[in-house]
Amino acid sequence: MNILIIVPAYNEELTIGSVVVLAKKYGDVLVVDDGSGDRTSEVARECGAVVIRHEHNLGKAKALKTGFEYALSRDYDIVVTIDADGQHNPDEIPLLLEPIIKEEADLVIGSRYLNGSKKEIPLYRRLGLWVLNKSTKVASNVDVDSQSGFRALNRKALERLDLNSNGYSIETDMIVKASERGIRLMEVPITVRYDVPNKHKKNPLSHGLGVLAGIIGLIGYRRPLLLFGVLSLMSFIIAGILGYLALEPYYNGGQVYLTQAIGAGIFAIIGIQLFVAGLTLNVLAKMVRE
Repeated sequence: MNILIIVPAYNEELTIGSVVVLAKKYGDVLVVDDGSGDRTSEVARECGAVVIRHEHNLGKAKALKTGFEYALSRDYDIVVTIDADGQHNPDEIPLLLEPIIKEEADLVIGSRYLNGSKKEIPLYRRLGLWVLNKSTKVASNVDVDSQSGFRALNRKALERLDLNSNGYSIETDMIVKASERGIRLMEVPITVRYDVPNKHKKNPLSHGLGVLAGIIGLIGYRRPLLLFGVLSLMSFIIAGILGYLALEPYYNGGQVYLTQAIGAGIFAIIGIQLFVAGLTLNVLAKMVRE
């Protein structure tokens, strides 16, 4: 089978060479340089990779889409995606390829939770990943290592995944679309290193919140009644609290607190509107899917 290993990269001159050299043992290597300001492209070419360079930093989603378009245009049978920072071990690529070659899966995700390496994840990352994984499960009904960038896809999956997300939420978008379109998904155990250079190119908190916002958008698209129902419930709870604060002095012989009473009414109206919006969007979403 023709295998392409896609490596999205941004300012990874310190690690891209070793990733390319190790990955080349298992297929052709394409590095998508997403507007790096260092020697990422030059090092990748010197190590034998094909390089496509974005003039500006467009985000991981755009880099992966560029790689997928390249793979489809050149009739590759299997695509492997692996991060450029050295966290993943390219010698584990055969673990991801095996279920696809045996026709047991269309999309294989390398999971850090299946071989005990979860203990090596820094605590703050473990908490963030738990939130993102559970949010992805709500959106897709699939419980996997949703943020793993070490994946393999066959041509069927490539052709059927119409990915339209931005940034790092593409990892979750891929899982959601796979669950919607009958793409067989499987996890295999991998190892992940956290002692790599440039491991925090982005602030972890802002990065995590950005991914979570993208996942919430996917939940709103796929399960709008759930999302708007939760928001509606929160509004009603706030309205109840404000209503209690407004009326409690009255029952004790005092007066009604007008500000809290008005706030309770406003949040009650918001809750009703959110619930109605959720019902409406849920019907529309079902019509679109059908």
